[in-house]
Amino acid sequence: MIDSPLNILVVEDNAGDYILVREYLEEILTKSTILHADTLAHAAEILEKNKIDVVLLDLTLPDGMGKDSFMDIYSKASEIPIIVLTGFGDTEMALETLKLGAQDYIVKGDSNPIVLAKSIQYSIERSKIFDQLKKSEEQYKYLFQSNPLPMFALKKGTFQFLMANQAAINHYGYTEEEFFKMTFKDLGQKNASNQNGDLTFTNKVNENPDIKHVKKDGTIIDVELGFHDVLLQGEDERLIVIHDVTERNRAKEQLRESEQMFRTISENFPNGSVAILDRELKILYTAGKEFHVPDTDPFVLENTIYTSHFNEETSKKVKLELEKVFNGNSNVFEAGYQSLSYIISAVPLFEKDNSINKILLATQNISEQKKNETEKELLIEELMHNNNDLKQFSYITSHNLRAPLSNLLGIIKLIDLSSITDPMTSLLLKNFKECTLQLNETVNDLINVLIIKNNVNTKKETLSIPQTFEKVISSVQNTIDNFNAQIEHDFNDVDKVEFNKSYLESILLNLLTNALKYSSPDRRPFIRVYTKKIDEVTKLYFSDNGLGIDMARHKNKIFGLYQRFHDHADSKGLGLYMVNSQIIVMGGEIEVVSEVDKGSTFVITFKN
Repeated sequence: MIDSPLNILVVEDNAGDYILVREYLEEILTKSTILHADTLAHAAEILEKNKIDVVLLDLTLPDGMGKDSFMDIYSKASEIPIIVLTGFGDTEMALETLKLGAQDYIVKGDSNPIVLAKSIQYSIERSKIFDQLKKSEEQYKYLFQSNPLPMFALKKGTFQFLMANQAAINHYGYTEEEFFKMTFKDLGQKNASNQNGDLTFTNKVNENPDIKHVKKDGTIIDVELGFHDVLLQGEDERLIVIHDVTERNRAKEQLRESEQMFRTISENFPNGSVAILDRELKILYTAGKEFHVPDTDPFVLENTIYTSHFNEETSKKVKLELEKVFNGNSNVFEAGYQSLSYIISAVPLFEKDNSINKILLATQNISEQKKNETEKELLIEELMHNNNDLKQFSYITSHNLRAPLSNLLGIIKLIDLSSITDPMTSLLLKNFKECTLQLNETVNDLINVLIIKNNVNTKKETLSIPQTFEKVISSVQNTIDNFNAQIEHDFNDVDKVEFNKSYLESILLNLLTNALKYSSPDRRPFIRVYTKKIDEVTKLYFSDNGLGIDMARHKNKIFGLYQRFHDHADSKGLGLYMVNSQIIVMGGEIEVVSEVDKGSTFVITFKN
């Protein structure tokens, strides 16, 4: 029986029934305190002010009838066991209260001390058990809702959603109300086989096949399922844990594709092979079109020592070179096998802990390349020899022509054409003079070109671009005035350059005189010169509004020797050739943009 003292509240408006119940309680529960209320309102006051262990409740009260009386007390003390006191005619109503949460009911006419004591004891024990179950269920719901993995509770058989945690709502995009209108199978990809199946998987995640689910926004994901059977609201239901393995599967697929790509590349490696070696230089894998041991099956080479296929001297060299790779350095070196030559590229393969236990080799047969290189070197040597012969021939020719030309020029100066009366003789001498002067200019041009082409190490110095340009303008100021030309310049961005002084003056002079010579008769010549620093490179822009050049016809000939683009009597076609030659010798570049009757822009890029 109950030994500990209890606070018992008896809610009974019939004085006789209350006295009987109190006597029974005092007989069996001698240490207990009995409190009495004859209305629901009075009972509420007692419950608010006292700690009550059990309530004995009559359903027929002045301010409440039937199950309404029970619900009034239950709403104020749902954690306290309530025993309903009823008469013979109210047993059905008493049974209804059991469904609503009452622990027991006692028919007043059948009551006695023992029955009352057992009812109180069982009610208190059941209330404790129900309270523990309630707390357990609340903890379970908390764990369910706070789990970072999507979780569902399903009704067995129909797979209707009963619960969905916040992680599932966030992951799939459906609201809880939307889930309740669906079944688990509705998440499966439409028209896909074996989607969710009959849900008869094991409760071990890694033993279940991956399936595809579709989120609310249409995103298709790969999931693994974990299953657990649970008791939910008195029913056996199924708990499902979702593991989204989309990224894992994507990574596996990428790895598979990478491995397939590596195999495809290695198996089709041209003129060579790919191999993976361990620290003992054992070949773990090899594939390719040609191996360092010719006409050998790759399966024969695997598990053999890589260096064992070379002679002793080459084997020592290869070991030393590969040791550098195991020390973390990529390496490229040559090795020979019999009469063949191979280039070997080796890189370390790092483990997760940054250690190196394997290396990757790419071996390529370069025997034919080396043969071609030897032939190319012989050809270059021959070309250099021929080029030197041509230079010598040019020097000899220009030198040997210089003395006779000087004599002819001296004779021309001595001849007085005004004293010659014969017309034919006068005409012949006049033509002779013109041809001699032209030949002299040609020889001088040839000498200048040879000087520029041969001076590959021409002295450079730091030059002021504004000062050099002003000097050039001064030298042709009369010509500029005759053409009434307008010249603008801006060297604020870059005002100095490393270049040869005479070359820079010559380049600017040629471009300036060409701009004046080939200016348009329909407008005043306008010349603009400026510098810019672009990507740490100095560029000089020289623009005019002259006749321009037909780029469609002459693009590839602009800087050629003796190329003329306009019918000017004094045009020799040498100026732009000299400009280009001087810039190239100094390591620079020149480009031109031009349009007929619009003008031209020359862009000079100086070598840093």
